Amino acid sequence: MIYLTEEHSSQEEMLAWLKQLENPEFGLIKDSVLQLLQPKVISCDYENRTAEFAFAVQEWQLNPEKGLHGGIIVTGFDVSFGLLCHYYAKQHMISTISIDTTFLKPVMETDTIHYKVRINRMGHTIYHLTAEARLERDDILAAVSNATFMKLEQTFPTPV
Repeated sequence: MIYLTEEHSSQEEMLAWLKQLENPEFGLIKDSVLQLLQPKVISCDYENRTAEFAFAVQEWQLNPEKGLHGGIIVTGFDVSFGLLCHYYAKQHMISTISIDTTFLKPVMETDTIHYKVRINRMGHTIYHLTAEARLERDDILAAVSNATFMKLEQTFPTPV
């Protein structure tokens, strides 16, 4: 496992750390909502503070009309924002302060959503982020979101 320290500050290290999301024993995955959502890392850009994650729609996430429940779409944004923030916050815990989402198109049961997230401003403790959720089929823009996260003083009891 790769543990985040202040020395982990390169494109290669960022990608290697994010790729650990595919390991069910990874600290951020084990016994969390991430275990259910099964995110896949598509890409990341250390210099531009961006990442892209893909989530395949699963049957348990559907609303009565067989579309993806809106709360799951927001959860995908929150998780994607959080994963990107975790890399830059290193061993510090983070917390969502606010998240605002606009739904543009329905997401169906056979879709895979790609969340493209960016940290636009990163202060000492406050991060401002934006994101798009695009459907893999035909690159349809399904939703947009912006969020504010806080890097907390608390650190993880075990390395992340």
